[in-house]
Amino acid sequence: MRKIFVLVAAVVLFLPFSPASAGSVETRFVVDRGAEKTPLDLFSFDSSYVFESKISNGDEFNDQSAWEFEGEYSHRFHLTGKWYLRAGINYNRFEFSETDAPVPDHLQSLGALISLDYMVGGDRGAFLEIRPGFYGEDDFRSEAFDIPITIGRAWVLRQDSLYLFTGLNVAFLRGQFPILPLVGLVWVINDQWLLYGVLPEPRLVYMPNKKIDLWLGGQLTGGSFRTNRDDSIVPQKLSNAQVDYSDYRGGIGFTWHACEGVDFELGGGYSIQRRFNFERADEDYTTDPAPYVKVALKAEF
Repeated sequence: MRKIFVLVAAVVLFLPFSPASAGSVETRFVVDRGAEKTPLDLFSFDSSYVFESKISNGDEFNDQSAWEFEGEYSHRFHLTGKWYLRAGINYNRFEFSETDAPVPDHLQSLGALISLDYMVGGDRGAFLEIRPGFYGEDDFRSEAFDIPITIGRAWVLRQDSLYLFTGLNVAFLRGQFPILPLVGLVWVINDQWLLYGVLPEPRLVYMPNKKIDLWLGGQLTGGSFRTNRDDSIVPQKLSNAQVDYSDYRGGIGFTWHACEGVDFELGGGYSIQRRFNFERADEDYTTDPAPYVKVALKAEF
């Protein structure tokens, strides 16, 4: 039967954090209804574009747009029983249009993915994951190095219909809330309806057939990074600064299950707010709402 890919990562009490890259809350587990095979090779590509909107921190600056690309590959190595070692690589980049606000024109990360997974067929029942790498602007130097750590477990509350995820995420580069408790809930209502009531992609999904999913929901994307050294930037405290970048979105879309293990997704809606939070420098820049579009491709074999 078709797999249901569930991205689950909700923060107890606190929502304004940067979920990806440094401090990635990448706690995906799969609710697999009937599949026995454990996927070994995992690919994902995701790209989105947010149209121009005003950026400000009390004072207003020129409009800015944003483009994001993320690509990841990993492979699972069987250890013993239901235990697997997953290893791979991830690249994530945000590109921003020119503005007179003192914010980066791009941010990027390049990191390894190392995870110890307990698999039940296609289900990721428990895991310990680290993502060592560089999270910066241009210069991947020691100040931009981080090792986000996530530990989690999925719990079956009701067989084939209700699942709970609990865990903990630690990221040393993240300015706000370096340690985050995690919780998520997934409800398989019936064969056609599913509810993901959790971050980073809360969704209500309708499945009219085995090939198409229609969804309504939100997305939280972003990351924590170290900016370049820049003697000309004003204020000067933003040189070599830590920044939490986040983008809160709401929209609609569809997922096409092209063949076994391969999904293509197209969506769009509104970016409610993009935020550059220089937490340790006490500077904060936010944008007005703007439309966005996104495409994604996921494959597991």
